[in-house]
Amino acid sequence: MKVKPNNYILFIEYDGSKFSGWQKQPGRRTVQEELQRAAAKILKEDISFTASGRTDAGVHALCQVVSFSTKQTLKPSAFRLSLNAVLPKDIAVSAVKKAPGGFSARYNAIGKVYEYRIWNHTYRTVWNRHSWHLPQPLDIKLMRKAASFLRGRHDFTAFEASGSGQPGKTVNLKEIKIYRRKGLIVLLFKADRFLYKMVRNITGTLVDVGLGKTKPESLGGILRSRNRSRAGATAPAKGLFIREISLKYEK
Repeated sequence: MKVKPNNYILFIEYDGSKFSGWQKQPGRRTVQEELQRAAAKILKEDISFTASGRTDAGVHALCQVVSFSTKQTLKPSAFRLSLNAVLPKDIAVSAVKKAPGGFSARYNAIGKVYEYRIWNHTYRTVWNRHSWHLPQPLDIKLMRKAASFLRGRHDFTAFEASGSGQPGKTVNLKEIKIYRRKGLIVLLFKADRFLYKMVRNITGTLVDVGLGKTKPESLGGILRSRNRSRAGATAPAKGLFIREISLKYEK
């Protein structure tokens, strides 16, 4: 009789500065590989981890969701402690939960929140690896005005990385918030899904608006053009964080 596997969810944080992204790659240090190594050490079993979304090199996570299955029955709190004891210091597990059968962090994710941080001051900060340093002053009022043209359900091809090949270009961008905390400017993006490098490409375009290089009203035209070359440059990976993942738990 075949034993049904037990399904679990990890909620993890990581500093992406020294990782070549989430997905396992030969000869590269990745978050997925470190998790697999730690789990194998504890469970004496090869575990396959699936993330809600794959992050690029340098991108961080305040809350990444990861699913996996195992032949063993785990005590979530004890497994969390065991993982944190063997994982490197730039990955931490904040919670472990039992998941229903068939659960996938990728396919059961119904919404995501990303955060982008810009250090907007003449001097650099020791937190530079977690933000994009721009010494020129940014006008966040203009950036907010520009962002208003992007809210809602649209085809975001103009802000997708060229040649990504991702099917389906329509995204419901529910919210963009931009606020300043002294020298730190934070951009929050909430949507049902995101295209590849979409947040970083929108951020780069909004920065052009904040610097006075692009008019806020032009964002609507850029969006409708579906032409990546009309949008701004891609913002550096180091300022980007996965902040929140919304899940549906139904089978």
